[in-house]
Amino acid sequence: MDEAGVLTDVAMPAEGTDAHVTLLVAEHLATGQRQGRADGAGTAQAAGMREHDIADFLHEAKGRYGRYWRKSAREPGAERELAAIAIDRLEKLQLVVRMAGVVQPLPALARFALGEAEIRETHSASTKASGPLFEPTGTTA
Repeated sequence: MDEAGVLTDVAMPAEGTDAHVTLLVAEHLATGQRQGRADGAGTAQAAGMREHDIADFLHEAKGRYGRYWRKSAREPGAERELAAIAIDRLEKLQLVVRMAGVVQPLPALARFALGEAEIRETHSASTKASGPLFEPTGTTA
């Protein structure tokens, strides 16, 4: 394990909008990967997802999580850039491969299949709210 972060320049999990979006995409792809296996179509091709479908997923996710993202990530059309960032991060972590516009999850991506997140606001005495806390409600991997 590389707890000091010396061996990679991409941390997962990490903080910030890009990291949160990457986790959402990882979970979404891992869910598709599990469903492909459950349906008996457990081939890599069956579990793949087109890049624009990932952007569409992030467009939908913006409605639920966008208030926690940086302002530029909430702008119309930002989901395309966010999808590209997430896919790039997942590629660098060797969790997916991209071929001809299709993102193929690799087996290690299954570790990010956490289930639905519970969002709770955290409060401290010195500030009104210190921000959201994302916690998995259960593991499914």
